[in-house]
Amino acid sequence: MKVVLVDNLMLPEEGSLALLDVHPHLGLLALAAVAEADGHTVKIYDPKRQVRTGALPYDATLYERAARDVLALEPHSVGFTTLGCSFLFAINVAAVLKRHQPDLPILLGGPHATMLDRPILERFPQFDVIVRHEADETFPGVLDNLEHRRFDWLPGITWRGAGGVVRATDGKPKVTDLDSLPMTAYDHYPVDSLGLDLLRIEAGRGCPFACTFCSTAGFFQRSFRLKSAGRLVAELDRLHAQYGARHFKLDHDMFTVNRKKVLEFCEAVAGRGYRWRVSARVDCVDAELLAVMARAGCAGLYFGIETGSVRMQKICKKRLDLALVAPILDAAERVGIETTASFITGYPEERAEDQDDTLDMIGRSFAPRCLTQLHILAPEPGTPMWDDRGKDIRYDGYGGPFNAGLVGPDDEPTVLGHPDLFQTYYYYPAELPRAHHIFAVEAVDRLRRAGPAIVGYLLRAPAYSGRLSRLVGALRMFTGDAPPTADDVVAYLAETFGDDHHVTSLIRYALRDRAPDPEPGATPDGAQPDEQPDEQIEQPDEQPDEQPDEQIEHGAFAGRAGGVDLARPYQLNRTLHVLSEIHDCDALLAQIARLAPGAWLDAAEVGELGTYVVDPGDPRTAYWIAPGVQAIAELFDEPHTCDEVSELVCAAVGVPSLPPSMFESLIRAGLLVAAAAAP
Repeated sequence: MKVVLVDNLMLPEEGSLALLDVHPHLGLLALAAVAEADGHTVKIYDPKRQVRTGALPYDATLYERAARDVLALEPHSVGFTTLGCSFLFAINVAAVLKRHQPDLPILLGGPHATMLDRPILERFPQFDVIVRHEADETFPGVLDNLEHRRFDWLPGITWRGAGGVVRATDGKPKVTDLDSLPMTAYDHYPVDSLGLDLLRIEAGRGCPFACTFCSTAGFFQRSFRLKSAGRLVAELDRLHAQYGARHFKLDHDMFTVNRKKVLEFCEAVAGRGYRWRVSARVDCVDAELLAVMARAGCAGLYFGIETGSVRMQKICKKRLDLALVAPILDAAERVGIETTASFITGYPEERAEDQDDTLDMIGRSFAPRCLTQLHILAPEPGTPMWDDRGKDIRYDGYGGPFNAGLVGPDDEPTVLGHPDLFQTYYYYPAELPRAHHIFAVEAVDRLRRAGPAIVGYLLRAPAYSGRLSRLVGALRMFTGDAPPTADDVVAYLAETFGDDHHVTSLIRYALRDRAPDPEPGATPDGAQPDEQPDEQIEQPDEQPDEQPDEQIEHGAFAGRAGGVDLARPYQLNRTLHVLSEIHDCDALLAQIARLAPGAWLDAAEVGELGTYVVDPGDPRTAYWIAPGVQAIAELFDEPHTCDEVSELVCAAVGVPSLPPSMFESLIRAGLLVAAAAAP
């Protein structure tokens, strides 16, 4: 049988379709491996890659076009995997498939389908069979019995039988020995052409904890399992041999729960030159273990902190000792491990002081090697919180960043008509106003895009005393409850500190205020400037003929084409994004890095105001132009040769000549472009 498995369409957190996650789906690869071992032929269709490359428009034609793509693969059956945030895509594409080929068997699996199997089949006739929980051992049997729909002997199957009656078998399939599963074949995805910076492998399954908001424990039945060190290293070696990969993400929600197994893996992988990332809890690592992991190649750790409130830690049953957070993040930083500290707001019981505690912990976590995140709580089926509060959910149109968009005319009516099946588009009523949760999430997202050095420095201001909650609260008082934009953040700081204050310059520079959105494939707005030093175009010396300015000949310009024709007319490049009346922010950041903890630059240390120019085609790179050079550049408002401008400037300021390198710098920076020939 030829089976087509359809990947999720889950939007990126950053919002740009150019940043859709096109990593291979490990669950589908696992199913493909067991199906192929049973003699079936498998193709995987990834709509994210099609959307990202522009082959699949993200508009009202999305579902029809995706269905045609699937049918072009000539499947005998089609299987969808889905999360709540991608379910809208699955039901719509499946409906189009059924319309074109009514007899085509369509299967569904994954956490969302597992928890909601009966209502899905009862309300959406486009699906025929749901395979619940871990399908590795049941999927081949389902394929073998699709024709006659005889699944009574298979555990964990729900299907539409004769007369449309929904039937189900008992059981919650679970793979006890993950090493027994066949090796996954990544060639179902064009790995070589995806431009991935790492490859993911499945390291294990299950979480032994019982957080009230999380569905992972329910789907995997709180059964913690980890592949053996030998199996994991064999998979890494295979991917390295096949693709040259050396950087990996070991997918497991709680990789470090079993210390002995982690140490065994570290011993087995050490010396291979691999870099790897995992997820953990701060109470399941310590400084000694982190040092061992770092020596074995661990490059990154994801920590779900979830809340900075002791009270909320108890209520949501995360039960972390928050006193461990800072020491563990610091310990990871010392051994060179990057960290992500992830938090949630929007809990039903959360109060203003609880949210403030979370914001303040986020503020304290800002560091060069720590990425902080604040997410808004989304209802999930199969969780204790849903069991208690699912009947009370409400809709306001604001969903999490991963939700599939409402692109079709029937999408919002479908979401509104089935709240119990589209929970991630809804929210739980809470003690805090919903607007406060949304504002906090959006404000933290805007601020963190400025980079940890800038936000950490900003929090030193006496008005905030190191507390992010005070900054977010003041910003909300300034803008109202509407989610803040980058311009709102800049306007607030300009009013608070002044337009010409160096803090305002730093935020303008970091957020590139009013910069165009990145095009598909471009790096998004929000590059961290403290980690990406930009170029400078300095003002020439008083004796430019004796001290030629060559400082621009480095960094981004290294290796570019040599001389430029200074005798031809040039004019200002009007496609550039210009930030005028702004400090040299790279120089400021270098000074801030040398300051004592808590220290603040005074007015005499911040330098003069100049101009940054940003190329929209390369928004991570900006060029600072000193005031004198800016005045010279503005003489090219109309086309002139460099010689003509040099004569004008020299006559005005009484110097014998300007260095050609200065004009070459402006041209190579893109500020000056060759003027169009006269008609």
